[in-house]
Amino acid sequence: MVEALRGLGYSPATAIADIIDNSVAAGARTVSIHFGWNGINSHILIVDDGRGMDENQLDVAMRLGEKSPLDERDASDLGRFGLGLKTASFSQARRLTVASRRNGVTNTLRWDLDILLADRSGRWSLLEGPHPGSEKNFECLNELENGTAVLWENLDRIVAPGHDEQEFLDVSDRVERHLAMVFHRMIENRRLRLLINGHSIAPWNPFLEARLDTWRSGEDRFMVNGCLIRTEAFVLPHKDRLDNKTWEAAGGPDGWTAQQGFYVYRNDRLLLAGSWLGLGRGRSWTKDEPYRLARITARARPESGAADPAAPHRTLPN
Repeated sequence: MVEALRGLGYSPATAIADIIDNSVAAGARTVSIHFGWNGINSHILIVDDGRGMDENQLDVAMRLGEKSPLDERDASDLGRFGLGLKTASFSQARRLTVASRRNGVTNTLRWDLDILLADRSGRWSLLEGPHPGSEKNFECLNELENGTAVLWENLDRIVAPGHDEQEFLDVSDRVERHLAMVFHRMIENRRLRLLINGHSIAPWNPFLEARLDTWRSGEDRFMVNGCLIRTEAFVLPHKDRLDNKTWEAAGGPDGWTAQQGFYVYRNDRLLLAGSWLGLGRGRSWTKDEPYRLARITARARPESGAADPAAPHRTLPN
């Protein structure tokens, strides 16, 4: 089953973003990602300063599917199926170790897919403590009263035989660009600080909102099932109005054509970046240039509907 879950279609960037979702849900203000190169023994470490977990909470968090998607969840929760930590991690690495510190006490549990594979009795052996030799990766938690560290080792989907350090660094660059986009509102609002290999990740805002020559439709609001949805359309300036550096940066991680359309957020976390949601077909540069410059934000914040009943809005049917 776990080997099948490894094929769910994560990239390193989307997998790490899922881990950060858990950090945000735990109240973290700073998340640090470290890419440690050592050939086939390379690792990725993600550390946050959130609430951390005690022994029982960590045990539950390391189980597969510990929550039903039918359960009511907190409005600030970004997860859904209780699988993100494990499936995101297994998609990139064969060994997952999570150490969590709460009230000055650290607990550590580990999944190792090679150990599961070698156990012919079919037992699900959730191991205690880090893999021998990996203990130093968790020393950073000693500086925190509360926090969690997620360690990926045996990165068979990231570091293949023959890969060199530059290819590993290229992965970290792609991860940085993706995180800058996905969490840009949280970074801009100083709600979250992200670091990668020691330096802060700058936000990538898709809408060039600070420019006077960006056209804005004005915000529209409506309610869906008690959730306030805010939408606003933008048309970005033509290439002739931008210097080369700004134009290249504004194209986003996947380029101008891929980044046109809707940007859907939940609690300021970007869920979908550039899609027409079946409402129309994206236009290529050669057919109709304005479509390439069109970006629409759609932001959902469940708690806002209750907190802002006087806000002008339209109510839509379920």
